[in-house]
Amino acid sequence: MVTKKSRIYRTLSIIGILILFLLMVASLSIYLLPHFGWRVDVLSSDSMEPQLKAGDLVVTRPVEPEVVAVGDIITFRPNIADENLVTHRVIGIGRNTPLYFETKGDANLDPDPFTVPALNLEGQVYLHVPLLGYAVPFLKTTPGLLVALVIPGLIIIAVCIKNLSHELTPKT
Repeated sequence: MVTKKSRIYRTLSIIGILILFLLMVASLSIYLLPHFGWRVDVLSSDSMEPQLKAGDLVVTRPVEPEVVAVGDIITFRPNIADENLVTHRVIGIGRNTPLYFETKGDANLDPDPFTVPALNLEGQVYLHVPLLGYAVPFLKTTPGLLVALVIPGLIIIAVCIKNLSHELTPKT
């Protein structure tokens, strides 16, 4: 006979496993996406508030500069030698040769004081996850990898073994 308590336990177990699985997928994505040209970055300023905030995780996909449209949020290098990246909204496009973008942070009063040559485009923001960026530096370490992948994997395996043994145990 299935009791209310066992149904609650089973529901919580399923939810817990789903959360662990999603954590593992997110962590694995941080490692794998860059190998396919995608970027996983953490925003360091509030220049794109209210849509994007400092500490948000931003996933940027590679795009051809010609498909970028006004209103898109792009990630770019202010100049080609710059290591720092900027994520701002496109407010204008210069179709002259070479193609360039005019950008502005949503929270900024004025547009950026420079144009962005298409060559400096890193990609278009595909999705963002609020606050997850604060965990990324930890997830990129060996202990972080263990916490995000190995431990949840072991927990999922243990729960599956427990459930399997419970199902295989003869009922008296």
